[in-house]
Amino acid sequence: MTHIIVHRSHPFQYYGIRLLILLLAAALLWGAFEMGYMQSEEDIIEVKGGRKSLLVQQNVLKKKNAELSKEVLHLERKYLLEQESCQLVQAGMNKDQRKIIELEKELAFYKAIVSPAKGRESIYLQSLEIQAYNAVLTENSESSEKTQANQYQYQFILAQKIKKRTYTKGTIKILIKGKKDNQSVKIPLFSLIVHSKESKDKEFKYGFKYFQEFSGIMRLPEGMIPHSVDVIIDSKKKKSIIELGDLKWSQTGGVKYVGQ
Repeated sequence: MTHIIVHRSHPFQYYGIRLLILLLAAALLWGAFEMGYMQSEEDIIEVKGGRKSLLVQQNVLKKKNAELSKEVLHLERKYLLEQESCQLVQAGMNKDQRKIIELEKELAFYKAIVSPAKGRESIYLQSLEIQAYNAVLTENSESSEKTQANQYQYQFILAQKIKKRTYTKGTIKILIKGKKDNQSVKIPLFSLIVHSKESKDKEFKYGFKYFQEFSGIMRLPEGMIPHSVDVIIDSKKKKSIIELGDLKWSQTGGVKYVGQ
């Protein structure tokens, strides 16, 4: 006779343990999820707080930059105004300086006439200046440009230095020497005067008691390169001739001579 031993089974105990294990696992997972979510929220809050701080700092920097830009613009305008004022003052000073120089020249000239120096010729060339004529040209006017080419303004003064002055007269010839077509030329200034009447004379006529001034516009022949000037003064009453030779012609400044 065979005996079969059958163990007693307790379903509730079996499934209860498994269910308990599942609940514990679920609780652990839920706890881990909650901890992760809380940590994520803290990280998000921290990130948001940092971003907000950066935005605040950015706005502050923008305001400072705008204020600095306004200050720089104000300083630039102030600098330009001060620079313009300095230029006006400098221009005024230069103008006054030129006036002072001219007045000093005139004073020296009149002093020389009033108090003649010993050894001075009775008639002499007090000054001679020939410089490029800077005329205002009409806009887009080719004919005007051609008319003004090679033109120079001349000015010279003859004076008399004797204690007992009398009316004197004579002639003064100014010769411009240079090169034209690779040949030496010597042309009287009188024949180069612009808008002058046709005349065979090659010299200026003077007549004065104290001094006489001559001025006008001359035009050099096309292609002529001047290099010096000769001056010949002929006094008919005193029967004397005074000659100044080779007064240098500067290509940039023309001729500028002041008598001693």
